[in-house]
This record gives sequence, structure tokens and C-alpha cells, in this order.
Amino acid sequence: MGAEREDMALINYYARQGLIRHLQKVCEDKLAQRGEDPVFRFWKGWAMDMEGNPSEALREYRLVEGKREMAYAINTAMLHAHKRCKLVDQEAVDMLDAKIATEEKSATEQAIAHTALFYWHMDDHAKARDYIKKVKDYSDEYICAITIRGWIDLTCGRRAYMDKSVQYFDAVLGESHEHSVDPDSQANNARNNPDAAMGKVAYLEMNRNYPLALDVLNRMIVHHPKFTPALIQKAKVLIQHQDWEQAVELAQRVLSKHPGHVEALMLTLLYMQVRECRPTSAETNLRDLVKSLEQNEPKNASLHLKVARTVARLSASSAFTLQATQDLVETAIKLEPSRSDCLTELGYQQGLQGNHEAALKSYKQALKVDEGDVQALIGVINCQLMMGKVDEAEQQLEFLNEIQASMGKSAELLFLSALLAWRKRGDLEESIKNLELAITHMVESTKDIVASFEYYAVFNPQLLLDITKEYLQHCPTEPPEPTDPPSTMTEKAMKPLELLVRNVPGSIEGQLLFTKLKFISGEMETARHTIQSCIRLEPTLPEAHLLAAQIAFHQERYSSASQSLEQALSLDFEVRDWPMYNLLKARVQSAEGDLDEALIVLEHALALTSQGKIVGVGKGKQAINPQDHVSIYLELVRVHLQHKNYNAAKKVVTEALSEFRKTKEEGRIIICQATVAAKYDVDQALGILRSVPPNSQYFLKAKAQMAQIYLHQRNNKRAFAKCYEELVEAYPSGSSYMFLGEAYMSIQEPEKAITAFEKALAMDLNDASLASKIGKALITTHDYNKAVQYYKNAVANDNGKSGLKHDLAELYYRLGSYDKAEQVLKENLGQKSSQVEDHTATKEKVRTSLMLAKVHRASNDLKAAIDDLIQARVFQSLVLNKIRSTQMDMIYGERTAAAGICHQIGELYQEQRSYEKAITFFNEALKQDETHDVSMLALARLHLQRGDYEGCEHQCQALLRVDPGNEEAAMMLADLMFRKNKYEDAIYHFQQLLDAKPNNYKALEQYIQLLRRSGRLYECPKYMTLAEKATTRSRVEPGLHYIKGLYHRYCNQPREALKEFILGRNIKDDTWSEKCTIVMIEIYLNPDNENIWEEPEEANKEYVTENVKTAEKLLKSLAPSTLKSLLEAHCLIASKRKEHMEVALTKFYEIMTNDRSSPNANSPSNTEKVNVPCLVGMATALQMMKQTPKARNHLKRVAKAPYTQDEADDFERGWLLLADIYIVGGKFDLAQDLLKKALQANKTCSRAWEFMGHIYEKEQSYQDAADCYENAWRLVNESNPGIGYKLAFNYLKAKRYVNAIDICQKVLSKHATYPKIRKDILEKARALLRP
Repeated sequence: MGAEREDMALINYYARQGLIRHLQKVCEDKLAQRGEDPVFRFWKGWAMDMEGNPSEALREYRLVEGKREMAYAINTAMLHAHKRCKLVDQEAVDMLDAKIATEEKSATEQAIAHTALFYWHMDDHAKARDYIKKVKDYSDEYICAITIRGWIDLTCGRRAYMDKSVQYFDAVLGESHEHSVDPDSQANNARNNPDAAMGKVAYLEMNRNYPLALDVLNRMIVHHPKFTPALIQKAKVLIQHQDWEQAVELAQRVLSKHPGHVEALMLTLLYMQVRECRPTSAETNLRDLVKSLEQNEPKNASLHLKVARTVARLSASSAFTLQATQDLVETAIKLEPSRSDCLTELGYQQGLQGNHEAALKSYKQALKVDEGDVQALIGVINCQLMMGKVDEAEQQLEFLNEIQASMGKSAELLFLSALLAWRKRGDLEESIKNLELAITHMVESTKDIVASFEYYAVFNPQLLLDITKEYLQHCPTEPPEPTDPPSTMTEKAMKPLELLVRNVPGSIEGQLLFTKLKFISGEMETARHTIQSCIRLEPTLPEAHLLAAQIAFHQERYSSASQSLEQALSLDFEVRDWPMYNLLKARVQSAEGDLDEALIVLEHALALTSQGKIVGVGKGKQAINPQDHVSIYLELVRVHLQHKNYNAAKKVVTEALSEFRKTKEEGRIIICQATVAAKYDVDQALGILRSVPPNSQYFLKAKAQMAQIYLHQRNNKRAFAKCYEELVEAYPSGSSYMFLGEAYMSIQEPEKAITAFEKALAMDLNDASLASKIGKALITTHDYNKAVQYYKNAVANDNGKSGLKHDLAELYYRLGSYDKAEQVLKENLGQKSSQVEDHTATKEKVRTSLMLAKVHRASNDLKAAIDDLIQARVFQSLVLNKIRSTQMDMIYGERTAAAGICHQIGELYQEQRSYEKAITFFNEALKQDETHDVSMLALARLHLQRGDYEGCEHQCQALLRVDPGNEEAAMMLADLMFRKNKYEDAIYHFQQLLDAKPNNYKALEQYIQLLRRSGRLYECPKYMTLAEKATTRSRVEPGLHYIKGLYHRYCNQPREALKEFILGRNIKDDTWSEKCTIVMIEIYLNPDNENIWEEPEEANKEYVTENVKTAEKLLKSLAPSTLKSLLEAHCLIASKRKEHMEVALTKFYEIMTNDRSSPNANSPSNTEKVNVPCLVGMATALQMMKQTPKARNHLKRVAKAPYTQDEADDFERGWLLLADIYIVGGKFDLAQDLLKKALQANKTCSRAWEFMGHIYEKEQSYQDAADCYENAWRLVNESNPGIGYKLAFNYLKAKRYVNAIDICQKVLSKHATYPKIRKDILEKARALLRP
């Protein structure tokens, strides 16, 4: 029985959903499987009848006409089919009427039950209930009469029946409270009655009991795994429950089993349009849906219309989507030409595409079919308004208002009234009133409707977009300045948009308008994040890039603004004819100093406006906003002023005044006129500003401009304050007194400011910001006791003002009274409210917890600080939960705040060296905000510190994808390549950095190190020259002198290096001064980069002693550190005295002991840290003390240690010393391995080439030796006479006499008294050359 019940449940489901061809397919499959079956044949015939083929339906019915068990139902259905035929067979109708009347009493219960089901699906609930009552207890393998009764009552529309319908489903499912049913029987009933279970779900949906509905569906899915409607219905319930992600997963699960499933495709498309904001993916899904409709429901006009209505209203004016939905509507019209709703929808969609003439024609055709079609009448009026036929539209609207008087106006009608009020009469007040009523009506009409595919056609996001655009006409076009008149329109425009974004967060057009409103409200970061999200999801919209450029410009990110403008132009070349594009381009060029180009662009923009060019694309094209038009004039004036071309500026102002006289924009131009006049005649400028009357909306701006002229051009502080005093006299409001107070503060008169703020506060006692200003003014007077007492009194008067408590705590914190600050904050945190806490109150708790953490951190109580931050994190999670479903526009800011809290926790754990916990919280910060750059940087630094190069590289690359201009990430990535010995990659990254910023000395320092190790020091001068040109203070720039000194040192030019390092030592710059000092000490200890462990010649001993003394003096200027201790030990070694070297050994041992006892993040926990600098220092001392075996043992540890770039020079010295020991011991192979390692790490290591030459010389391979010495000679810039001697000697031995003579002459030219070289080599080479 289960299979038949499931099949019948499937038939009923498809009939309820209007999926007629699906129903027909089920019947055909069952007939093919089972042979003739009157039940499935009956419902197949019904499906054909519903699809518009009554003749085919009759043919199907006649095949089972003689089956007594279904005869009555078949006759009823045949009668209905006959009546739907084009040519009605009246004789057959009469005969069937008579037969039905005579056979009713003798009809089988099965036939009666199916007759009831037939009438229910035909929406005749009364007849359906009458028939089902006759067989109320009937049940067979197909249907259950009780279930049918439940469905009839549930869908009849009468509340009394609907509320009781669930008792029928419960009775079938064995869940009735009136009868006890054993669990096994109940489970069996549930398995065998999927239609009853679906009825129970429908009842629970109606009562919005979604958890219980999902529970029933989950059981159904287990019991009926092949019953696909259960999965689809669960997805629909999840959408109603706002769990979109799980819903779409279920839809995808259905599509994986049944590709092309219509309902699954509809739900997936709905998810993409409503939630995902992915137009490209939505278009792909729409193609699949249209294809599926063509294959699975080709004659279903209602379904085609249903899909078209919803998808079009969520289309965001996508040309592809609107064309596809229009095709669906046209298909529906072909299938059922007499349906006026299809013709009306066709007109609506044509209007969405901007084709108002075609739309008007369609609406009129709809009215011919049905004169009372109100939506068609509304469409006609809308088209007439869009086409400029305002008078005709007004007549039609009056007529429609009379018709609708008794029913009440619809949102569409109110919107049209608003359009007419503004476009015909210019009545802004009436227009705004109707817009507000339209929004209220939309909220009221949709508040009881749950989310579904049909809901979004009723909700109509497109109408909300149109209302928002109408508001935007009256909004400012740019962020407000403090002196700008307040705009209430921006707040009004946000209401329909908030409703839209809350219900359809995936609307790309809605997101763009939302960004625009946030931008003109001055909420730049929210606007920036939203536009970035829009561009990431849909990168092909030029409007989005233009808005991104606007935001970037106002944030002074001119390079980003320029890139966005270029991107907009590349997407649509018509953009260059948009005045707004030209205005933005000129502003960016002006900001970057390209004034000549800016002038050309602005003049082009004015030419476009004078030619009547239009801005926008598609149906959104409109004349340029007057505010933007004036902005072009004002920008042109500003550029002329920067050029000091005052006559041209005056001319432009005059032209603007002429064009906008007696408009609301005139005030802006007058103030600009005063700005121009102030450049050459201050009195005239002041006169112009005085002419602005007090009743002007620009009076405040004029007074502020006058004040600035007095302050900056006449240096008259009294007159500056007088301007604001006059403002208060004209407008004695709270805001006027606030401006006066701020003016007094700006000229350092806090006492007067306090008086002004107190007067403002008296007018608005609830304004906590004014009380805060008074407190801050008192702090400015340095009367901290009075400030503390003021805050205490203010808090005592109103304990609910948490902002003042924060100010008091902040004051205590600044005064170092951490215990008092902690007490105030804890009291604020512990304060309980009798009201339900909203997200604002919870945000205050976050703020308090963060401040408390700051106090505990200052008092060195890191554990308490971490606890405070964790508490702040909990409160921030509550904030996010509270706003997630109601205030989507705040999500970004609050997630960023949550990321910031996690980052702070990570920082504190990092201070405590709990690196794993730090990494956990940095990663959590990135989960909250994947673009949180400080957390990315912190993670990258931590991975680098721990030696996790892969993790560091991943974070750097992720950050550079988010912010390509992030200098620190680029430097870290370059440094990482350097550490990984990927020299070419590192060089590329450093060059990119230095090309962008030549005076980045940190990058230049590492770049020189890199070029030195890769043997390309000759490339350094180019970038040093660029750095010098990029620095205006090159002669006194410590970083530049350090870089030059470093280069000279590596070129073996110690004297030039010391000169630069001396110039780089600057007490005002600790960083570079300390670096210069350290390198100077190293040079004094070993100026010629000799083998320090070798015994110096007698003549140089006094010179060495002086150098050591100088190094010791320099050491005193360094702050205590491990590096200072190492350098002190090397100074002791450099003295060559045994007792000093023993002290040095003790120092090295102490450093190593301290290093082992401290936590170390650089090495894995299971390996011993090898302190290479100390081991090399100890080995050097031991070698000089003739204790070679001990020195060798230390150096062997160095040779086995993993190489790191941080200790590269120490590794090099260690390898060279060990190689020297091996050479002395005759172990040439071991020595050569070490020398090759040194050369691999540093291709400019001249000492390694010298030792290689020494080995070959000992082996009497003089040619190879000469080649090695030649490399060493080149790397020391031919300045070391010892290497020159060895090179000349091996040239002599290799019989290269000319080369030997050449080297001898070079050595003698710089070192004329160098011993032996003349006699031992030069004279012999000359003698051997003679014939």
C-alpha cells in the first residue's frame, strides 16, 4: 500500500503546486509499470484537461469509462472536460448530467473520494467537502478520506475550518491526543501517509511553527527517501525560517539526483537573486530554469507567469534577465491569450526595460480583455508619466483614485501620485507625503507574508528602488560639511532602502543605492566596504566603479580613485560623456597636481551639460543633477584659483550665477564668489558674505566662511568669534551655541567655550555629547580637579549617561589613577536596566570592557586585560546576533569591531609568548573580517618569528590581494624570499617596493644586503640616487647616510663608510643612529675585513689599539642589549690580550646561558638552539689563544646548525675560521666544502675566494689559484695589497708575466712602500719577459 499512497501523494503535491505536466508524467510512468489502472488514467486525463487539452482528456477518460470503481469520478471529470471544449457537445453534457444524478447513490466510495479530490483541485471547496463527508472513513491503497478532508479544510480560506484541519492529519498520523496509539502503529502510519504528513507540515507553516514542521519533514525524508517533494518542502520551510544556506544545499541535493528539477532550480535562482548578489551565476541558473520549463512544463502558462513575475522584480534591471522573463510572459500569452494578467505583466516588464511605448500598448490590450484590471490602469499612468504625458496621466490618476476610494490606495498608486505631485506641480511636500505613505502601505501589506518564491513578486523590490531614486533627487550628492544645512531627505531615503536590503540583501542595485546614501551621509568606511563587495560580486558595472572612485577621492586615496575611474571607462566608453565622470577625474587630477589636465576635463564636462547630455545607463538615464552641475562650476573655479587665474575664476562664477539664479543652489555659488573675491579684495568678500540673509539655508555657511577669512587672512580672532556670536543672535539654538563653543576652543578660549556649551546643554539636557564637550574644555584649561568634579556631578545627575562615565574613566586613566578608572568602569558595567537591552546598550558594554582592558594593560595586569577583552568579545557577539536580521547595514562595522577585539587579545597573548593562543585569536579576527589587515600582518610577523615561512608567505599574499599597496606586507614578502635564498624573487619584490617609494630605507637596506649576497652590488648606486632625489633633506637624512655607508663598507671602502655613518648618527633618530653606531664599531674592530684570529704585523699593533678604544667609546652610546654584550666581547678579543680574551669567553658563555633560559619562538621545541654568534666569538678567542681543538669543536656545531639569514655574517665567519683550521691541518676537501657553502650564501665573500686560492696554491695549481685570487681582488675593489701580492705571485708562477706586472703596478700605485712585491715579483716578471 505504501508505494501507491506515495504516488498519490506525489500527484496531489504536483496538483497543488500547479505542476501539471509533472503530474501527467507520474501517471504515465505508473501506467507503463502496472498496466491499465483507472486511478492513474483518471488523473492523467485531469492533467491533460488542466493543460488546455480537453479533447485529449476525454480520450483518456473513455479508456476507463466502464470501470465501475471509478465511474462516478470519471463521469464528473468528463462533464467538466466537455464544457471546456471549443465546440461543446451539448448532448453529451446532458447525458452526463443525467448519469451523474442517477448514479450518485450507487457510486463506490473510491469514486466519491476521488470526486471530492477532483473538486478540491478545481478550487470548489464546498462540493469537495460535501462529497468527502459521504465517505469520511474511506481509505484504500491510494487515498485516505480523512487526509482529503484535512486538506479541504486547510485550504478553504475560512479560519474556523483551517484551525481544526490539523486534527484530521493527526488522526491519520496517529498523533491525536484523543486516542492512544502504540509507537509501532504510529511509525507505520507516518510511513504510509506522506500526504497526511505534508498536510501537517502545511498547517504548521500556516501557524509559523517552523521547528516542528522541519521535524515532521525530517521524519518524512527518512521514511520516504525517494519522495522528492519532502526535500523541496523542507527547503521552502527553511527559507521561511530565514535559513537560506541550508535551503539552497537541499535544492542542490535534489538537482544532483534530478538535474533540471523545476522547483529546485526556482529555489536556487531565488537564493542567488535574494541573498547572494551574484548576477552572473543567477543568469546561468535562469538559463537552466527556462530550459527546464520548456522540457517539463511547456504548456503551463501560470508557472511561466509566476517565474517571470518574481525573477523580473529581483532582476536589478539586468538586460539578459528581463529579456528572458519577457520571453516567458510572451509564452504564457501564446498559451492563454485571454488572460489580462499576462498582458499586464508584459507591459510591466517592457517598462522595466525602458520601452514605455510598447508597455503602454500592452497595458491597453490588457484593458481590452478586462476593463477592470487595476494593475493595467496603473501601468498606463506610469507609462504616460515616463513619456512626459503628465496631463493625460493626471486625468487617468483622478479616475483611478475614484475607483479605488472605497478599497484604499495601493503602494503603486501612491508612488504615481508622488511622481505627479513633483513633476506636474513641483509640490515637494505632497510628493514626499505620498512616498512615505507608499512605504507604510508596503510594510503593512507584506508584514504577514512569509518568504517564498511568490512573496518577492508581491513585495516588489523594484518599486522600493524606484521610491529610493525619487527620494535621491532631493538629497545632497556629496557628504555634508559641518556648516552645511541638515538634510532630512537622506534619512527618509534610507527607509525604503533598509526595507529592501533587509529583505533582499542580494540586490546589486539596492546595494549600490545603499552605498550612495552611506556616502552622502558621511559614513565612508561602510560605503567603501559595501562598494568593494559589490565590485567583487559584479565587476562589470561602471556605476559601481564610479561610486568607488567618489568614495576613494573623499578618503584622499587618489591613486585608488584614478584606478576606479579607468576601470569604469574600460567597461563602458560612454562613461567619458558622463559629466560626473569628468568632475571626478578633474578632482583627482587636481589633487595630484595636474591642474592643466583638470581644466581641460572640467571644460569638457561643462560642454556636455550645456549640450543636454544625460547620465546613467539603461532605463536609469536622466538629466544631470543641478547639484552636480554646480559642483562642476565650483571645481572649475577652485582649479583656476590654484592657477592664481583670478579673472577666469570670476568669469566662471558669473556664468554660474547667471544660470542658477533664484534656485536653491545659488547660495553655494555666492559663497564661492566670496572665496574668489577674498584672493584679491577681502572687504569685497566680506561684503558678499554679509549679503546672505539670515533666512537663507546657507547663512551658517556664510558666517563660517567670514570667520575663516577673519582668522586666516586678517588674523583677527575677535572678529572670528564675533561671526559666531552674530550667528547665535540670529539663531539662538543649541547647534548655534555649539558652533560658538567650538569656535572659542579653536582660538584657545576654553572658559568662553564652556559658557557656550553650557547654554547649548541647557536647551537640550539629554545631549550627552555637549556635556562631554564641557568636560573636555575643562581639561583643556588644565583644571583637572574641576573637570573630575564636573564629570562626577554630571554622572550623579543622570546615572544612565554611560558616555560621561567613559570620559571620567578616560580622565582618571590619563592622570594615572588606574584604580579609580577601574572602579568607574566596573560600576558602569554592573549597572542593570529594567528594560530589554537593545544592541546600543550592548555596544556600550563592549566599549566599557575595552576601556577596562586598556586600564588593566596600563597597570601591567595582562591577565585581567585579557579577561576584559574576552568579555568584550562575548558582548560583541551579542551585538552581531541582535542586528543580523534587522540592521544589515551595520554588520560590516560590527564585524570589523569584533575583529579588532580578537586582534587585541592576540596581541596580549603574543606579549605573554603564548603564541598558539595568539595565532588562534588572529585567525578568529580574520573569520570576522577577512580583510582585517592588522591581523594579517600580525599573523605574518608571528609566522616569520616562529620560522614558519610558508604561513608567513600565505598571509602576506592574502594581504596584498586585499591591499596591493600595503608596504609592510610587500617588504615582509621580499624579506621572506631573501630568507629562503630565493634571491631573484626577493630582488623583484624589493625593486617593486623601491620603484613605488625610492626613499623606503628599510627596504633599501635589505635590498643592498640581498645584492651583496647575490653578487650584484653594482646595481645599488641606481637606487641610492633615486632615494636621494626623492628626499628633500638628503644631506641630513640619517637613513640615506646609513644606506650609503653600508654600500661603501661592502665595497671595502671603510673610510668612506665611516664618513657616511658619522653623518647618519642623529640624536633625533634613534633607529638609524643606533644602526650606524653598530656598523661603525664593527668597522673599527676589523677595518680591512682581515682574519682577526691571525697575529697582526708589529707596525699595525698601535693602530689596532686605537681602533679598539674608539669602538669602546661608541659602545657606551648603545642601550643595554644582547647585541651590545656581543660587541663588548668582540672588543675584548680585538685587544689581542689573553686576560681580555678570557673575560670575552666568560661573556659569551653568559649570553648563551641566558639565551637557553628564555623562551624561543624561532626554533622547534624539540631541538637545542645553537647560538651561532657566541660560538663563533668563542672559537675566535680560543684560536687566538692557540687552543685550536676547542675552537674546532665549537665551529663544528656551527657547521651543522641550520642556516638563517639573520645570522648570515656569523655563519660566514664561522665557516671561514673552520676552513682556515682545516687548511692548516691539510684537510683541503673539508675546507673547500665550507668555502663553497660560504660562497653560496654570499657571492661577494672575498675571503672565501682567497682561501680557495691558498688551497690551489698549496697544491701548486697556480692557474686555478690565480683565478680564485682574481675574484677576491675584484671583490675588494683592488684595494687589499695582500690579495694583490698573492694574485701577482700566482700569475708569475702560471707564467702570466704581463698580468703579474699589471697587478704589481696597481698595488704599488696605492701602497708604494708595500714590502717584497717589487723585488719578489715585479722585477722577476720583467726579467722573464726580456728575450
